[in-house]
Parts: sequence; structure tokens; C-alpha cells
Amino acid sequence: MSWKVILAGVCVSFIFGFSFLFTKNALDYVKPLTFLSYRFFVASLFFLFLLIFRAIMLRKKPYWKLWKLIVFQPILYFFFETIGLQRINASEAGMLVALIPIFVNVLAIFLLKEKGDRYHYMLLVSSFLGSILIVGFNLTEEALFGKISMLIAVISAAFYTILSRKLSSEFEPYEISFLMMISGFAFFTLVSKLSGEFRLVLNLQTILGALYLGTLSSAIAFFLLNYMVKHAPSILVSLFSNLTTVVACLAGVLFRNEKISLQQILGVVIVLVSLFVMAYRNREKKVDAVPKEAEKTLEEDIGSTIHVALLGKDLLLTPHAYERMIERGVSLEELKELLESKNSCAFMQKNGRIRVSNGSIEAVLQPSGNVLYLVTVVMRKRQK
Repeated sequence: MSWKVILAGVCVSFIFGFSFLFTKNALDYVKPLTFLSYRFFVASLFFLFLLIFRAIMLRKKPYWKLWKLIVFQPILYFFFETIGLQRINASEAGMLVALIPIFVNVLAIFLLKEKGDRYHYMLLVSSFLGSILIVGFNLTEEALFGKISMLIAVISAAFYTILSRKLSSEFEPYEISFLMMISGFAFFTLVSKLSGEFRLVLNLQTILGALYLGTLSSAIAFFLLNYMVKHAPSILVSLFSNLTTVVACLAGVLFRNEKISLQQILGVVIVLVSLFVMAYRNREKKVDAVPKEAEKTLEEDIGSTIHVALLGKDLLLTPHAYERMIERGVSLEELKELLESKNSCAFMQKNGRIRVSNGSIEAVLQPSGNVLYLVTVVMRKRQK
């Protein structure tokens, strides 16, 4: 896991951690669906501003493929999160968010074939136990519906993490984020209008909540989150939700007068240690994943030119592409065998990229002038 991904994860955790506080403050004055309309309106304006001034550009792509991701997040996640936050406090919501890595780990095994070793799962369990120590248990009957709602939101977030990982090779982080914000605004505004709930409420807490959640929590944080899932395994990305738990708890203590105990301090320490140990171990494993017999260093391999016989063009290997190869267990020799063999098959995708496959390995290439760039590579079946 690169330092950029770690920095993005820390920023996302702090932004999401404080989002519970701003949401609860705003819900004291406005209905849930109306407030969701507000926050996604602000987020949509933010992205439209970037689009107008060409800070981002939308290319012709099959954006309809994002519909499943949009259903899980922002629609399902934010609907049930907001309903849940009406009935439970920010710390309890933070504890439930710590369940996201558990669900992501299970889903990643079946949908992405991403697995960790026993130490990975031990650290995962320890981080969750730390989250429980932070919040403790408060299973009062009146809060049960709120906790069930938050649990549905957590499951939706896990599916979102998995789906965004699968779509990250085809879409850029800002493209996914932009479509999410526009769809969220359209959906929640329509539903709140049809339900007769929508009305303008202009007070300090509502405005601050909409600005914070619309710009930082919805637009910037989701851009960073989509960047993370593009550059790191879903299992590791999901671990930062435990840091979100820590931030949410501290925010509740500092701004909503929730008490903190030695038990909660111990939980904070366990979560942080587990998170950083797991990030460190993953970084070491990625270095160890380079074949020992390979004499070339990472710097020597990056920038290598491979001739793609099928297309009559040369392919340039970038640092990001090399990281994907290491992460998925594909050696430079295997990539060369795929691309230099005339027995491989090439397919043109609707987005202009080229998919090359030999039955065991698939690579996605991006044409650029007279050269090609490797977007991603997937090991379908280990050759024997």
C-alpha cells in the first residue's frame, strides 16, 4: 500500500468520522430525505464547477455500467445511514461502520478472489474488537431499528467497495464520483418531493451540514475513496473504516458531550495499531511478491517496452501497472508471453481500450498515439 493510498485513507476516515456529527446536528432541524437532497445538491454543484473549468473531463464511456454501484452507494447507504442516525448516537454508528471490513473480506473472497493470510484476519478481528471497546454495547429496544438501518448501510458500503474495485479499471475516480453525486441528488430530491417532505430550511446547522457533507464528505472523500480502491485491494481499503470509528467516537466526545473511558482509549490504541501493522505487512508482502530469480529491480522494469505482436505496437509499463502486476501475481515474463504471442486474442472494448487474453491472463491496454499503456492485468487461471 503506497503512502498516497494511506494518506487518502486517513483523510477519508477523518472526513467520514465527522460526517456523523454534522448529520445529527442537521437532522435536528430537517427531515432525512430533504437533507440528503441538500448534501447531494452541493456535491453536484462542486463537480459541475470542476467540469465547467475543465479541472475534470468526462469522456465517452458506457457509464450505464455504474448503475449497480450507484444503487448501493449513494442511494441505499445514505438512506439507511441517515435513518439510523436519527435513532442512535454518532459513536454507535461509528462502531457499526467498523463492521465494513468484515463484510468486504467475505465478499472479496467470492467476488474478487482477494484473500489474506491468518495474520491478516487476526489483525482484522483485533481492530473490530478495538472498535467494540471504543463504543461498548447499548442494545436498548428503542435503538434497535436505528442499528438495523445502520447494519443495512454497512452491507451496502461493503458491496460498493467491491463493485468500485471491479469498475476501477474502466472508469476514473472522478468519473465514478461525479455520477454518484448527480444520481444521489436526482434520486433523493425526487423521493422527498413525491413524499411531500421537501422544504427549504435555512439555518446555521443545516447550511453547515450541507456544505460539509456536500463538499468534503460526498465529493472530496468519495473521490479519495474511489482513488484508493483503484490502487489498493478492497480488503485493505475497508480497514480505514475502523479509523473512521475512532474519529466518530472522538467527535461525539468533544462536540456532543459523550463520555470517554479507559476502555475506549484502549480501543483507540488497538484499532490504530492493527490498521498500521496491516498496512505495513501488505507493503512488505508486495515487495516480497517480486520473483527472487528476477535480476531486474523495480526501477529497471518500470519503463520497459514490450512489443505487442497482435497490434504491431509497443507497450510502456508504468509504476501503477507494475504494482497491479505484483498485487495479482503476474510476472513480467508472463506479461511478455501474453502480449508477444500471436496465439493471444485481442478485443476492442466500447470505451476504446483493448483487452488481450490467452485464457490464463487478461490485460487491458489504453492506446495513446503510436504506443500502448497497460491499464490493468488479471490472472484468470495459473498456468501449470
